[in-house]
Amino acid sequence: MQQQGKNIRKWFHLFVFVCGLIAHPSESITPEVEQLIRSWSPLIWLHSEESFLPSTVEFFLPEVTIQDEEGTIIQDYVTPETLIGGENSSVLHMQTREPLDCPACYNLDVFFGQSIEMGGVPVYTIYREYDDAFNTLDVSYFAFYPYNRGKDACVGVPVNGSCVGAEKNLGNHVGDWEHNALRFRNGKPYMIHLNVHSFGAYYTWNETTNNFQFFVGEEVRAAVGRDYNDEPSEMEGRYEPQYPQTVELIGTHPVVYSANGSHGLWGSADVHTYVPGLPLQDFTDEGMAWTTWDNLIIIPWLPSNISYEGNLNWLNFLGDWGNSAEGCEYEIVTGECELGSGPSGPRSKVDFPDPEPKTSMQNY
Repeated sequence: MQQQGKNIRKWFHLFVFVCGLIAHPSESITPEVEQLIRSWSPLIWLHSEESFLPSTVEFFLPEVTIQDEEGTIIQDYVTPETLIGGENSSVLHMQTREPLDCPACYNLDVFFGQSIEMGGVPVYTIYREYDDAFNTLDVSYFAFYPYNRGKDACVGVPVNGSCVGAEKNLGNHVGDWEHNALRFRNGKPYMIHLNVHSFGAYYTWNETTNNFQFFVGEEVRAAVGRDYNDEPSEMEGRYEPQYPQTVELIGTHPVVYSANGSHGLWGSADVHTYVPGLPLQDFTDEGMAWTTWDNLIIIPWLPSNISYEGNLNWLNFLGDWGNSAEGCEYEIVTGECELGSGPSGPRSKVDFPDPEPKTSMQNY
């Protein structure tokens, strides 16, 4: 999947003019940029049966310790201001103070998050301005969920829509960062990316139809095998989900749909199959409307060699936001553990390539 994702992004980057400048963020946000960020923040429809709601970082961190690969506690009683960061944190992970009853169990109260009503949960919004010919602005809207509920998958033999043999709930993980990203050019929308688990789709803005239209989607690894070391490895089997063809708006806000339990973002209310054999499916509908513009924490992008400070210090943590993996005996068949390792944080997510500098002849 990683190699396939790299190939898709490499091809995509050619479309949007690869090889750009590394820009530094503005010292202060201008009213025009802030207005763009707020007016184009998404309306997220949470599923009508969603139990695992989003939360603040402050709500989640007291429930975990920071551990190394051997399970040694490196940091205890964590707050956003004190969370360890930097390059050394990349090999660390968060671990719930209370153990799970089983790899697919969700017996901790923290997993059910907080109410989104009245702007109760923020969306962490990272923006980056470029000094290029198009005055490019990239904005990523990040939502944090304390728990990602996995999927019921057939680990026996699927026959005519039924499973002969065992079914397992796979792909659960503690901690879940989900996001969509928007690129603006000269103060107008240019492209949106919707992130779905480890893949996603790009949509380009159409001013005539006043919506975003499907451009390119990433494929999903659909099979695994064993390599010469008898370790799991990707095979050639891949599947491109049937991505919705548009992302519509309410006013200027993109309307996106969060999958029940796993929170991947899609452009329509539907059943979205992304690995057909098992099968793995996302279910979306118009359940609870999350008006993200009610509570945005707007954060300037910083290059990796500069640290965030104060109540944004938590952004410097480069490890996994969740427990170590467990229940992996079916990984060779499905590519998933019952409990997967947690995701990395916002600083690892890059959806668009840097634009070309002003002096480039390709800026036309």
